[in-house]
Amino acid sequence: MQIFQINLSVPSGFVTPWHADTIFGHLCWTAERHDCFQRFSGAAGLIELFRRDEPPFILSDGFPSGLLPAPVTLKSLFSRAEACEIDVDQYDLMKRAKKAAYITIEEFLMFQNGSVPALSDAGQKGFIKTTVLHNTISRITNTTGSQGSLFESDEKFAASGEIQIYVKIRDGFEEDVRLLFDRFAQGSYGAKKSTGKGTFSIKSFLPYSGFDGSESKKPGDQAITGFVSLSHFIPAKGDPTEGAYKTMIKYGKLGEEKTFCGQPFKKPLIMLKPGAVFYTDNIRPYYGLLMENISDAEPSVVQYAFAFSVPFVMAQNRQCLGDRES
Repeated sequence: MQIFQINLSVPSGFVTPWHADTIFGHLCWTAERHDCFQRFSGAAGLIELFRRDEPPFILSDGFPSGLLPAPVTLKSLFSRAEACEIDVDQYDLMKRAKKAAYITIEEFLMFQNGSVPALSDAGQKGFIKTTVLHNTISRITNTTGSQGSLFESDEKFAASGEIQIYVKIRDGFEEDVRLLFDRFAQGSYGAKKSTGKGTFSIKSFLPYSGFDGSESKKPGDQAITGFVSLSHFIPAKGDPTEGAYKTMIKYGKLGEEKTFCGQPFKKPLIMLKPGAVFYTDNIRPYYGLLMENISDAEPSVVQYAFAFSVPFVMAQNRQCLGDRES
């Protein structure tokens, strides 16, 4: 699978987080409404490829431009220092590593290749959260209510106005996936898109070699190998189990016209957040699975739950590293 980096211009705020499973849902609706694809037909044809364990692409979440999720084990590079003297600068790095949700691409690549990143302030910013006030509209008069009848909604912005998504594409599907994203960009993303939220355009769609394009790094002796996930995912049976991760409960909802099916809410799922780290000597292009039977109202609906895996190497004998987390 070839890795591509997709740069999006996102000038407006957005309500729905750019999670891989939500992006996949938008792409399925795009496939359903356009018939210009050569290797699959409609959402059912696209989903069937994933059911057969022949995914044409694997998605990452969307991240602020120039940033990637901080690996969960990042803090262990700085905090396991029983045998070392801790100075003020090192203590500051320990605090940054503990709080970091994102790190720069350069820092991520250092972690991937077994080095200790310096952790700049740039990686601490991430998406900008804001609260927006709205007037309450009377259903009877179709005008604003009495003075002070306001309500709040939460929105996010990309600090630079750009978001990056990474995608691994199976050989032969490059043009179809490009076209799929082009058609997707003709609309908007997520909740409140009818009011202009989630508007975006594609700035570039280019091959990316920053992760070395390797699913089978061959480290030297005395090294730990594994992968970092760049997407929310659910491990499949047989996936590695030794690692470190954080979880969230996903309360999914059906989209577009399926919202009006009478029961639009999917069954809750526990998903692992981006930055999850698992140790294994057998690095694959992806892990996870396609979740079935998640909607009582629409049995055909599925949930994308694959991990965009990036291999890493970590020296076992690094001083002050200590034991692996589990």
